[in-house]
Amino acid sequence: MSASQTFGTRSTDPRYVEEDASATVKLVQTYLSQFEPTVEGDPKHGWWTLRLPFPDSAEYQFSLHGELGGERQISSRLTQSKGSRSRFWYSAMELADFHNDSSKLEALFHQQVGAVLQYPTRIVEKKGVLWLSYRAEYQVNADWQRLRGGVTYLGLGFGIPFIGRKRVYTSPPLVSCVQR
Repeated sequence: MSASQTFGTRSTDPRYVEEDASATVKLVQTYLSQFEPTVEGDPKHGWWTLRLPFPDSAEYQFSLHGELGGERQISSRLTQSKGSRSRFWYSAMELADFHNDSSKLEALFHQQVGAVLQYPTRIVEKKGVLWLSYRAEYQVNADWQRLRGGVTYLGLGFGIPFIGRKRVYTSPPLVSCVQR
């Protein structure tokens, strides 16, 4: 498989991956000037990923993802977890939701990324008999604002301890973290 395969009509040449992710990289470096991000490309599937640093006290780490010329995602993984449950919250922004206007999609994506970088965040996990859900929020002054996205898993609650319980995972602002 060559590095310049085609995804739709767009090339997955590494230069195109860098170009597609460049505005996001610039935004991250605006807030984390000492951070040297590494954009990982997936030429087979036409995606790139950028893992953000995280403070020592953070219970999760955010990653940014982009489909070349299209969808954008923010996801989080538990920092102390191993296995499939480590990725537990994400936000997907599809181009169709923005009437195929990539500038509107990127503007909202960057607004959400800016919030993740600047403010304390929390991810609320709720367990029920038929569902397991996650919601992410960021704190501006004393108010919690919801980040777009969230995940709900349908199931019967078997194997999920503490049905009906709520857990809150937290992270201080990424701008305050020691660069990793």
